[in-house]
Parts: sequence; C-alpha cells; structure tokens
Amino acid sequence: MEVEFGNAGEVQTKGTGWFIGFSEWSKSGPGNLRHMPSDLESTGLCVKWFLHAKGDPNGEAKPLSEGRTVSMLVAAPSEFKLEFSRSPGFEPSETLTFVLRRPGDFAAWGQGLYHRAFGLKEACILTIRWLPRA
Repeated sequence: MEVEFGNAGEVQTKGTGWFIGFSEWSKSGPGNLRHMPSDLESTGLCVKWFLHAKGDPNGEAKPLSEGRTVSMLVAAPSEFKLEFSRSPGFEPSETLTFVLRRPGDFAAWGQGLYHRAFGLKEACILTIRWLPRA
C-alpha cells in the first residue's frame, strides 16, 4: 500500500526544509510519494487548510483517492487519526492506521486507496493534493 508516515521536521532534507519536491532526498517510502521529478508535469493542484473540531470527522470513508495527497498537522499537539485501505470496508487486517500528534506529522498516500479520518482532538490540518502526469 503506497502510504508514508513521518514528521516534516525529521525527514532528511539536507538542511533545506523541502520535504516534498524534485530533489533526490525526497525519494523515500513506498512509491516515492514525496518526490516529484522536475521534468514531470502535474495537474489539479488542491490545497486545503481546515480546523477540525473534536469529533470532526468521525470516520466517514472518502472516495477512492486520485493522484498523490499529503495531510499534515500544522498547529499545537493534537490527535487526528487517519486510516487507509484498498477496500471500502476497512477490514482490520487490511487497514493502515496513523495518528498525527505533533506539528509536522504527516501522511502521504497515492492513488487507489480509500481513507477516513477521526478528529480525536481539535486539529488544524493542511492537505495538498496533485495529479502527476505520466
């Protein structure tokens, strides 16, 4: 399953802070989800900034993902749980779970996955989505 979890302040960026981009150090995890070659075009750039109240969302499954997505906790410590599955039923044995707790914690995922989120505490989340062209 193409999903990467981490913290933007802890991934190797050679001191630049660019944790998503075209530099070699952005290649990591399954599918190199944070790497975007400089000669590869992309479309459909979307950016979402949202302050989720505790209990929002509460686990409703989202549509099948397209392209690449990165969601990051950007404010004070919190708890925002993300789950990923290849099927809409989220069978426990086929579901990856990660909780964003510290500012900079992120989840990156590729196309063809279902995801759902749980606002365990109030959480400010920045989400970026784009469609790389093959």
